[in-house]
Amino acid sequence: MDRKDFRDLELALGIQAPWFIKFARFNEGDKCYDVVLDTGDKNLLSTFFSTAKKVDDSDLVTGRWRYMNVGIYPVYVHANVPKTISTENGHISREIISRMAFLGDTTRNYSNFLRQQVALAQAKNIDQQSIANFLGVNDNTVQVIVEDLRRSDVKVQRLALIPTEVDKIWEQLIRNHHSLRTQVLPLKFLLSRLSLAAAKVTDPSKLYNLTIELRKFFIENHVQLEVEIEQICGVNTDHLRQQVRQNAVKQKLVLPSVRSSVWIDLLTGKVNLNSGSVPLNLLISKQRNVFVQGNTDNEKLQAIETIRQYFKKNYRTLIQELTLLNKSMKNVSTSEILLPEVDHKVWQKIIEDENFIPSEHMAYRLLLAKLRAQVMTKPDPVIKLQAARRIRDFLGQNRKSMRQEVGVLMKQMAAV
Repeated sequence: MDRKDFRDLELALGIQAPWFIKFARFNEGDKCYDVVLDTGDKNLLSTFFSTAKKVDDSDLVTGRWRYMNVGIYPVYVHANVPKTISTENGHISREIISRMAFLGDTTRNYSNFLRQQVALAQAKNIDQQSIANFLGVNDNTVQVIVEDLRRSDVKVQRLALIPTEVDKIWEQLIRNHHSLRTQVLPLKFLLSRLSLAAAKVTDPSKLYNLTIELRKFFIENHVQLEVEIEQICGVNTDHLRQQVRQNAVKQKLVLPSVRSSVWIDLLTGKVNLNSGSVPLNLLISKQRNVFVQGNTDNEKLQAIETIRQYFKKNYRTLIQELTLLNKSMKNVSTSEILLPEVDHKVWQKIIEDENFIPSEHMAYRLLLAKLRAQVMTKPDPVIKLQAARRIRDFLGQNRKSMRQEVGVLMKQMAAV
């Protein structure tokens, strides 16, 4: 194989600088591919593995790790790495997990990629025999990984679920091809910045650097990102299931009445159920359009009733969603019950007439000016409804500092 062939293989296996394929061959005896990696410069190893001193031959140990498959045959990666990255007794550590997908602990023969695949399958309650069959590895290898995971710290076990850098989920998140529900502002800002950068990238290596940055953020902040990790892995861990059970015990779940404001919040996007049910998400999307475009109260109520009946028929599989609805009902009753609903005409009156509810609150006035400009630019019913919701939310969140404005609002509401 020439250098071009090696480069094609590097791209297929997700091997990036400073590593490159020095040698590769098909092992007829073991029916596998042996791929030997190198950096070309030992000084790069000290930088890559963050070692304090320069690395020489005496500091290196050769690792051999079972990686992914090429066709039906497994790939074994061989590389010299500093001894310091090995973990005593083969325990999985944060340091090992932070390494590239094709590397691993030199005292074990499985790579980070294979370890993550086994950890994920185990989190989904798949038995070891099925994991071995699906991944094409022997039972002993799976048993070793499972045992190493069991002996690791609880936090490390959660870290072990995080996909490696070769997983497509990172690119999908950066390019907004995968929806991630999060309330963590630093993550929102990072995703926004990376998405803008990715839009200008044509070089695969530069996109790879963006995925590395995103994965590093998840590793460094995994304690705060438990829910987000569960989303990108597509699992409901014991933590999440226990949380749902606790919520169900604390309050008896009820189906909101058709005139409950929580349905309006759901259809206007204020409440997000974070549901994994595709039929429910499609139904909400369809009825949201019906609700927004409805000209009469009966048409809007019919959109709500359609969703409500779906919950009534499928409540056994929608416990998490019902829990969130009940929680939203409680929030509405404690903090927003005095304010008119978002579809009340008073909100549009506020948008149309800047003197309808006079205020000296600077942030409120700036918000109104911005929303009026948006509505004037595009007087679409959806835009108007979103503007009304933002005004309502602002008043609800700043009720103490805007008592006078809320008082005027309640008086004006009767006149509209």
